[in-house]
Amino acid sequence: MTTLPIESIVSQPIARAFLDHSPHIVARFPHQTVDAEFCATRARHGASRSRLVDLAASSMSSLTLSDAQNAALAVLRNPLSVATVTGQQIGLFGGPMYTIYKIRTAVEEARRVHERAGVETVALFWLEDNDHDAAEASSTHLLDADGAVVDVRTWDKANDRKSVSGRNVDSVMYERITSAAAMITGQHADAVRERYAEAYNNGALWADAFLAVLQPYLAPWGVLVIRGSKVIESGLHLPILLRDVQQPGQLGAVLALGARVIEDLGFTPQAIVGSQAFFGSDDTGRQKIVAGENGVSMGAEMLTNDELLALGTEQPQRFTPSVLARPIVQDAILPTVVSVLGAAEIAYHAQLHEAYEFCGVQMPQVVLRNGATLLDQRTERLLLKDGRELSWFMRAPDELERAIADVLTTNVVPSPELRTEFLTALLAPYVNAAETIDHTLVATVRAQGAGITSTLEALEGKLRAAAKRTQALVVNRIRSIHTLVSPRGVLQERIFPLAFWEARFGTEDLRIIVEHIARAPIGSHTVIGLSDLST
Repeated sequence: MTTLPIESIVSQPIARAFLDHSPHIVARFPHQTVDAEFCATRARHGASRSRLVDLAASSMSSLTLSDAQNAALAVLRNPLSVATVTGQQIGLFGGPMYTIYKIRTAVEEARRVHERAGVETVALFWLEDNDHDAAEASSTHLLDADGAVVDVRTWDKANDRKSVSGRNVDSVMYERITSAAAMITGQHADAVRERYAEAYNNGALWADAFLAVLQPYLAPWGVLVIRGSKVIESGLHLPILLRDVQQPGQLGAVLALGARVIEDLGFTPQAIVGSQAFFGSDDTGRQKIVAGENGVSMGAEMLTNDELLALGTEQPQRFTPSVLARPIVQDAILPTVVSVLGAAEIAYHAQLHEAYEFCGVQMPQVVLRNGATLLDQRTERLLLKDGRELSWFMRAPDELERAIADVLTTNVVPSPELRTEFLTALLAPYVNAAETIDHTLVATVRAQGAGITSTLEALEGKLRAAAKRTQALVVNRIRSIHTLVSPRGVLQERIFPLAFWEARFGTEDLRIIVEHIARAPIGSHTVIGLSDLST
């Protein structure tokens, strides 16, 4: 069990600057710590506690709540309590593994706030189901019979503007999910397939299925869920919505200002919003609202500014926040003191300083979620045989192939440095002769040298390819390790879903592993395997 250096994990420039405590980026986040005073201030803001409890209860109506979750509801009802919050969109088979890391990091942050500030704190999971990206919500990645990463897609691409909150698992999707589940392997694969078949039963809401998959973790950890769609139904987002529709384009302009500030600091904004910060909806689903000279367009519908304001005031449920407006809605409603985010989320939160102020909402402290690379028994065994450090395998596929070639031909094929040395020595007399006879011929000599280099490089390529063929076992071992720890050249936590790892570790042991991961210092990336469970 080890921890990888954070600089080797977080490459997003703004998130890197945040972690490096760059003054200009840190200044975009007003609260770097959470104390009792900040908790007291945040506890007074947001929706009434009775409405929040009702919101959480309705969001979890499809679940049987645990004692820990019921106790958390009691904490939420306390008007002096605060919350640590994280969130994620719906994802097939539990979504990418980092989802559960975010949730457990929020639980650990709630514990830390309680210990340091002496304030009751509840961990909340905001399920963002207002989004209409059904393709993302219904897809994942698994391994095929040959051990290659494959894309799993289960949506039929119908009604592409429809919010995922209103989508059900139909018979065709259920068959695709069942077929995909057959690809899941591991000691606990049968139990996982049975549990997921129940969660994704024909007719189930996507959101209900997603929460049913997460509940074995949410329940013992006492995590409460807030569904974004329930917030919209309740109308609790109206105060922020009014900021967008009372003077169309004004909130969008403030968000654009935040993006320009980021650009002026030398960074590329993570997210761009249009003229309006909210989407509207019509009979076909979510539609962009675009401000014009004489009003706004909302899909095919044209509205005057007064009509837009009236519609927002009278039917707020027809409006849902964009990616940049959603955190502001969240923190306007909830008594948030800590937001647990991924690197990309930290990057676009850095754009929101002006928008939070414009909306009269305090931005909570932002912390980077913990992460991990998990090693199943087979991968641990392969790593032991191979002998290389795990970090060696965490590279792009094309870089891996070059590295494999270098491994197989080290001390066999001359190195590029040795080739250059020999070629320089070979050409030196000819260069001297050209300089003596006719200086213009020096370029000709060097061109011949470039041709020789090209010929030798091609020869080296053939030798390396032959070496790969003769050392297939070594190559297969390296590629197998790479597929598990850095599939497609990215962190495994972004590729494989919760179900993939449950089948290998079992729900109980996986929960223990995730708890351990989240106890590490904030932002840590832990490498942990099955053998570490005994310790």
